[in-house]
Amino acid sequence: MQLHAASIGSAVPRDNFNATIQSVFDSSLNLRLAHAGRLITILISDHYDLPQGIRLDKRIPLPYLTPSASLIANVGLRAACRGGILRFGSSTLTIDLRCAPIWEGRIPALTRPIERGAWSIIWQTLNQQQRLKGTELIVDDLFQSRSPHAPLGQRAGHSDQGSLLTRKLSQPVLQLIAAAERLDSQIAKDAAQKMIGLGPGVTPSGDDVLIGFLAGLYSTAENEPERLAFIQTFGESLALLSKETNEISRTYLHHAIHGQFSSSMSALLDAINDGAEEQLISALKDAMRVGHSSGMDSVTGLLMGLAVWNKEIIPHPILSRRERGKQEVIWQLHNA
Repeated sequence: MQLHAASIGSAVPRDNFNATIQSVFDSSLNLRLAHAGRLITILISDHYDLPQGIRLDKRIPLPYLTPSASLIANVGLRAACRGGILRFGSSTLTIDLRCAPIWEGRIPALTRPIERGAWSIIWQTLNQQQRLKGTELIVDDLFQSRSPHAPLGQRAGHSDQGSLLTRKLSQPVLQLIAAAERLDSQIAKDAAQKMIGLGPGVTPSGDDVLIGFLAGLYSTAENEPERLAFIQTFGESLALLSKETNEISRTYLHHAIHGQFSSSMSALLDAINDGAEEQLISALKDAMRVGHSSGMDSVTGLLMGLAVWNKEIIPHPILSRRERGKQEVIWQLHNA
């Protein structure tokens, strides 16, 4: 049986290549390229492409691509692409890559100021879906931080709400936002070091937040040299820090550092640019349904990144639902 690729990412080799299976899941299969030390991902999806991805045109459980019904037994199995046809060991199933369109992974720059209405839709919908699904990271809880006037022993900048993961991420998230606003790549690196690899799953929540954060920065840099220099320096630091997380997550971080993201992230930014509420909600739902919580965690990071150089919308992620004064918000950002 021959399957066809609906799309392939720009990071997938165009020439013949050899690989081994790194991991197999129901909806994705990762290949480690020989002599390249990086991964490409075969996925079944009707709503997003990846810069390192091969998206199939049919929804078939990916373990069926491989000879063994055991997922563990397939790890390490050889795969090879010759003449645009990808094969797996002795399996009779093949994937035809030859006519698939290329997903470059680039995201659009925002061409107009972000409207508070659009921001509120994303913020409220994200919170609602996170609570409905019971994810460990809830964006609203993430910014429920202690006041600088809190009793001794209750450190400001730490969330006092939500799961242990949320509380661990709270302070570095505030540090990261403040550092990026000041274009301080060293403090941003220190904050990211506390986030890398933090959380459960194939792509930990801390990593997903950083990926979304980079998408927000890239889309709002506006070709300003100082902002682009910050993104480059911060990205170089992230590349070194990414050694502390797993190989799959490191692959996503690698592409984000180089400004390459999923099509669902790109579509969400297009919808923000367009400003139409129906399109925005549809694109947001597509972005949030990636993985168990990865999509929602990435959207959380996107909100943060969009806010950094758009001060008029910062109060949405920073202010809690409790009443707080403007001075306290400034304190949190600049003393985190």
